Amino acid sequence: MRWKLLGVLLLGLLILGSFGSADIVKGSNDKACQPVKYWVFENGQWVEKSEPRIWWYCQEPEKIKNFEGFAFKEKPYGLLKKPDQIALHRATRQLINLIGGDELHGKLSANLPSYGGMFINEEKGLIFVYVKDEKDKEKIKQALMVYRGKINLVFLKGKYSFEQLVQWKNLALNLSIEKLGISGIDADEAHNMLTIELEEVTPEKLKILENELDKLGIPKSAVRIEKVRRMSLERSPTDVFDPLIGGIGIRVNSGYSSTCTLGFTAKINGENYFVTAAHCAGFGNTGNSVYQPWGILSWRKVGVVVKNPPLKNEGDKKVRESDSLLVKVSGRSIAPQIYSDWKVEGITESVVGLYVCKFGIGTKATNCGHVMKTNKISVLEGGILLTDTSEVVGMEHAQKDSGAPVFVKPYYVPNTRIVGIHFGGVEGTTITGFSEIDGIFRELGNMVVAYDS
Repeated sequence: MRWKLLGVLLLGLLILGSFGSADIVKGSNDKACQPVKYWVFENGQWVEKSEPRIWWYCQEPEKIKNFEGFAFKEKPYGLLKKPDQIALHRATRQLINLIGGDELHGKLSANLPSYGGMFINEEKGLIFVYVKDEKDKEKIKQALMVYRGKINLVFLKGKYSFEQLVQWKNLALNLSIEKLGISGIDADEAHNMLTIELEEVTPEKLKILENELDKLGIPKSAVRIEKVRRMSLERSPTDVFDPLIGGIGIRVNSGYSSTCTLGFTAKINGENYFVTAAHCAGFGNTGNSVYQPWGILSWRKVGVVVKNPPLKNEGDKKVRESDSLLVKVSGRSIAPQIYSDWKVEGITESVVGLYVCKFGIGTKATNCGHVMKTNKISVLEGGILLTDTSEVVGMEHAQKDSGAPVFVKPYYVPNTRIVGIHFGGVEGTTITGFSEIDGIFRELGNMVVAYDS
């Protein structure tokens, strides 16, 4: 979860639009309500279980195992007949501010010491919060009382504080990532556990993991294992565009031609820039020319890569926060827009349960899904670690989608907000990953993504 971004954070409409999230349960074996396997440590052994992937969309809150009650007991049964989605996102922002802190850098607020994670259900106007202390419950309830009758809070009994989960997540970086085949590590808000993703779950790997967790002092009872393959980095409308906008085709000349998708345009000190995926040029490479289609079999230079931080060597690991680079635009105008006609009015944080969309030139369509994990450590093919990513379920992906804008589509007006940029997905599934906007800002610097064009 992210807190207090640097840059433009305009509070506005972050509302589920005409892409009804009910569609996510159709036609894919890794979407919302299909059961998925996971493993937990009970009675001295790893036990296999299953549950709907996005479980909080698939069952009534009062039937949930850790359900403690509704903060606002609206009828019927605490659920609202017509949830106010605008209020839901405003309340979510207010709760994030109440919690405070910076998970990525281990600075967590003492405002709610027993807080264990939060996530949302946009369809029913629900904010779920894990919390142990009655005082913290009351603080949350009072802070969001103004939204009573518009949204509802669901309190869940947490076993671990979120601060504990983040500490264990950071410790888990010392696990044998390649030996175990780890594909992701997450302080999991939706389960109040440390989730470790393995490419293959075998008795041998579970035994190795068990021993390494003991050495690191991470309680096995706090760990949840999921089987998820590593995401592959994806490298394509590709018509002529002037001004440049998000969601269109670009090509980076880096010794080989890499076709990707432009993420979003921005202003820095009044000058024109745009952001796309770093791996399109190769992590750390700058000075590469960037082109955009200009007629049949023709490409026109539109800029140069000016910032693309190298991978940091941390022991035997190669690490970055985000998969992003910055291009200085030359000879072209830009617009705060995503193909085809959504205007960008700002940026926002990734929240578990948020319904997000992307437009990439590989899939050539708007694809949407629900955020399952935030601030996740993603282990990519080749052993590269990205430490500030979100995982989405239900979103189609294809080669050349890299760099595509990930955004929230609003309800009434054609305006949207940038959540991050796409970098890849798990082959054969609708599991995808994107670099979160605050990690992008930290690595590339502050920029304005909503401006007078």
